[in-house]
Amino acid sequence: MSDRTLRVLLAAQVAPPSPLIGARRVAALAKHLSAEGLEVAVLTSSISGEGEIVGTTRAIRTFDLMASPLNWRRAQFRALEGSSGGSYSRPSRLQSVLVPDIAAATWLPFAIPSLLRLSRRTPFNCVITTGPPHSVHLMGLALQRRGASWIAEFRDGWTFEQPTRVFPWKLQRRLDAWLESSIAAKADAVVGVTEPIAEDLRTRFGRPATVLTNGFDPDELTSERHVDILDPKRFSIVHTGRLAYSGRSPKPLFDALRLLRRERPEVVTQVELVFAGPLTSEEQALFDAEDLRGLVRAVGTLDWREALALQRAADGLLVITDGMTRPATGKLFEYLAADAPILVLGEQTEAARIVGETAAGFAASATDPPLIATALELLVSSSVRGRDQSAVEAYSYPNIARSYARLIRDVVGARS
Repeated sequence: MSDRTLRVLLAAQVAPPSPLIGARRVAALAKHLSAEGLEVAVLTSSISGEGEIVGTTRAIRTFDLMASPLNWRRAQFRALEGSSGGSYSRPSRLQSVLVPDIAAATWLPFAIPSLLRLSRRTPFNCVITTGPPHSVHLMGLALQRRGASWIAEFRDGWTFEQPTRVFPWKLQRRLDAWLESSIAAKADAVVGVTEPIAEDLRTRFGRPATVLTNGFDPDELTSERHVDILDPKRFSIVHTGRLAYSGRSPKPLFDALRLLRRERPEVVTQVELVFAGPLTSEEQALFDAEDLRGLVRAVGTLDWREALALQRAADGLLVITDGMTRPATGKLFEYLAADAPILVLGEQTEAARIVGETAAGFAASATDPPLIATALELLVSSSVRGRDQSAVEAYSYPNIARSYARLIRDVVGARS
C-alpha cells in the first residue's frame, strides 16, 4: 500500500459527547487513528449530541427517531447515559420485535442516505462499522458495494452469549441469524473487542477475526484524585458504570456484605463500597436496604473525568459481570491505568483473564456470596501494587490504534 493518506469512515450510533462507553471508544479511535496518519470521519446519530470530535476531519450527525419527540423513552435514555437525574429502566420491549434491533427503524433510514451522499462527495477507502446496535453493519455493506473496504467491529456478541436478546417468533430468529452470518461472511475483516467474541466468529463462521480490545487513553490520566467522595478512614472499593442494562446484579455482592457483617464484623467496619453511575429503580431499592447502611453508597452519575479521578482515588476497584465468558467492559481498561487492585466477580470471564495477565488483581465467583465475602476480605488485606506495566501498556489506545491502522492498511491493500 502506498503512503497516501487513507480516508476512513467510522460509523457508530453513539459518539462523543455521549458519555456511554461505546462513545468513548469512538473518541479514542478517532484521535489515535488520526495520529497514525489516517484521515478519519465519523458518522453518528443525533442522539449522541452535538459538537466536533477530536481527530476527525468531520463529524456527520444524522437524524434519529430516538432523539425526537416520537420517542416516549427519551428521558430513560438520558438517565441511562447519566445526562439527567433519576433512574433508568431496562431496554424497551420493542427490542424483541425489530430485527436485528431498534436502530434499524429509528436511525438507519436516515443514516444510510446521508452515508451514500457523503461517499459520492468524499469516497472512503475504508469504513469501520461498530456495533451494537448490529444494524449499523448494513452501512458497511452499502459502502462496500461502492468499492470501500469494510471492517465489521463487534463490541458485543450478536447472538453469542446474549440470553436477554430473544425474539419470540421463529421467523424473527431465522432473519436475525441470517443477517449475522451475512455480515460476518461479507465484511473484508471482522474485529472482536474480546477474545471470546473473536473466537466465536472464527468458530461459527470460519472467518479470521482480529482482537482489538477497548483500552485507556494515557492523555486522559491526571494526578487529580477524587478524595472528597471517599471516606479516608475506610478501605474504599469503587465501581463505576451501569449494571442492570447489561444483565448484571449487585445482589450476590450485597449478600456477601451481609455475611461478612454477621461473621467478620471487624472486616466490614473497615470497608465502604462506592457505586458511581445511574441506577434502575430496582437497584435503588437494593441500595436503600437498612442493613447495608454505612457499607454501600451510590453517589450518582459522574462525568467521565470525575469517574477517572474516583477510580484513581480508590483503594480497590470492582468489576461485576454476568458470569459469561465475553465480558471485558470499557471501564476495566480504565481500572488498569489506576493504581488500585481490581476484583473481578466472574472467574471465567475475559475480564478475569486480563486482570490475571496484567497482575492487576484477582477474580472470584459472580454468584456465590460466601466466595465473594472471602474475596472482599482478601482485597481489603491485600497490598497488591505490582501490576505488569508493560502488559498494561498493551491496552493503551495509542497501541490499539497502531494495530488498527495496520489492519486498515492491510484490508485496503488487499482490495486494491
